[in-house]
Amino acid sequence: MKEIDDNLLTEFLEGKLDEPANREIENWYDASEENRRRLEALYFVLFAGDRLRAAASVNTDQAFRSLQRRIELRRTKTRPQWRQIAARYAAILVAGVIVAGMYLYQNRPDDRICTVSAERSDCSVTLPDGSVIRLTRSSQLNYPASFDDGNRTVHLTGEAFFEVSKRNGAPFTVTTVHDAEVVVRGTKFNLKAYDDSSDVETVLVEGAVDFRAADHVVALHPGQKVSYNPTDNDLTLQTVNVEAELAARLRTFRHVDLAQIAGVIEDFYGIGVAFRSEALKNIQFTGTLDFNMPIDHILEVLTLSTNTRFNRNGEKITIHK
Repeated sequence: MKEIDDNLLTEFLEGKLDEPANREIENWYDASEENRRRLEALYFVLFAGDRLRAAASVNTDQAFRSLQRRIELRRTKTRPQWRQIAARYAAILVAGVIVAGMYLYQNRPDDRICTVSAERSDCSVTLPDGSVIRLTRSSQLNYPASFDDGNRTVHLTGEAFFEVSKRNGAPFTVTTVHDAEVVVRGTKFNLKAYDDSSDVETVLVEGAVDFRAADHVVALHPGQKVSYNPTDNDLTLQTVNVEAELAARLRTFRHVDLAQIAGVIEDFYGIGVAFRSEALKNIQFTGTLDFNMPIDHILEVLTLSTNTRFNRNGEKITIHK
């Protein structure tokens, strides 16, 4: 009998030998337990390994039907042995597929969307990339649970201060309800983007950002503030006192109904606002309110600007003429 090396065994398993050579390998296989283990091990290395690396597309039945066709043992006593081998390795392959599937499942990109809401007080959240976001009360942030695919896009409703970690080739984008967005590459900035008719505003502390809204694209430098009104598609850029801007909680409204302003007041101060008549709800307000101030101050500014009055009874505010 010629020397049986791994190259010859590989050709046998791949079905490349002629009939006499196949019979010679079969006889060699029956000769000893060591030979059987050697062929089985080689089979596993050649075929099972490939299947595990392609776990998602494994068809074990097809694989072993192919193996049986290659071997085509003539002797009855040999056939059950090979069926046992096939069954044994089918079990190994199935187990391998399960393990590989679990690995792929556990390491798949996490496409969940996380939501953090600051309902009654400010709060902070650290994102998967290490960026830190400080949310102002009555604000909400949505972000992907995993940034592994380079997707660093978050969505803000309300106001937040961002400290964005730098990551080469992966810009950080903040989208808003008004289709305005801020694109950054490692910086500190404050963004206001409420879902009412107040302006979308960004104040840049350090770094560089691009502010994009409709047909506007503005590159900000530290110490600058951009204000965008989605109703008028109006955008302004100015130099500001950053510390003063961050300390204040200013909201700028343009031609906004009092009913909508009342909703903002209710959300922020947790107090009810009612109107003596429906017509009062439609009066429009244009101006800036500082929500760091007591509610009575807010109401004074609001009613003086709209030629209305207000009464306060505990936690209930009534606006009237």
